[in-house]
Amino acid sequence: MKLQKFYILAAAALLIGAVSASAQTAAFNATAGPFDNLDHDCVVKSELGNQVLLLGKDDVVKQSFAACVSGITETIYLKVQQVRGNGHIKVSIEDTRGNEIGYKKVSISEGFSGIKYIKMQERLEENNVYFLVLRSVSVDLVIDANHDENSSNHLYLNGWKLDGNIATAIGTKEVLRDSDSIQAAAEDAGTEERTSEFNANFSVYPNPFSNDFSVKFNRDLKGETTVMLTDLSGNVLHREVRMNPLNGQQVYINPVYNLHPGAYALRIINDNRLYTQTLMKQ
Repeated sequence: MKLQKFYILAAAALLIGAVSASAQTAAFNATAGPFDNLDHDCVVKSELGNQVLLLGKDDVVKQSFAACVSGITETIYLKVQQVRGNGHIKVSIEDTRGNEIGYKKVSISEGFSGIKYIKMQERLEENNVYFLVLRSVSVDLVIDANHDENSSNHLYLNGWKLDGNIATAIGTKEVLRDSDSIQAAAEDAGTEERTSEFNANFSVYPNPFSNDFSVKFNRDLKGETTVMLTDLSGNVLHREVRMNPLNGQQVYINPVYNLHPGAYALRIINDNRLYTQTLMKQ
């Protein structure tokens, strides 16, 4: 049984105003491309629908999706048709084993209608399948949905499998993998990685850092100089390039990713030399 696809759900929406919901649905569908041209390296999005899906208090809807790039999620866009009552939506991402990777609780006010923007920064791996999970908390929601038997995504409402999608988009920023450049510099005969060598050429403040930090050059350098913050596996989290930096010049590093507390590596490459220092995130 698949709850007769979305038709039972659409009928249930009559309980909170079918005329209003239908009118809003038509208006939403007349709006061209709300999920188009989003500022991300990759966007996983569902097709827009012309039916509605009712979520009552504590109902859970899960939709599968395949990550289109290895990277960090930035924003989840949820198209909410109608709301009755003030409350929250718990938005989470799970892997196929049901492990919760991360979540956010988002406030919903009575009468809200439109696209909800949910900031969530979690790491995904390209082509892996995940679930976007929405739980209504003390609120009734009507969300836009689409009936599509041929969809590659799988949608579940309170454990029942449905044919279709909810109107969502998940934007992801690709994690740059520049470990080849790091390795090439490390294998060069002139590589210097000793902490004392680093401190003679650069100053970092603060360390440990909370959100951002600065790197000051203690001598003139010739040519292209790359300043990178990486995790301990060599994945580049932030990169700055300076040409011919001068003594006293500073580079401010404010990573766009939500870094977890722990150890990271600051790597500076200049003239085939690699300088490395460990940084701690509070």
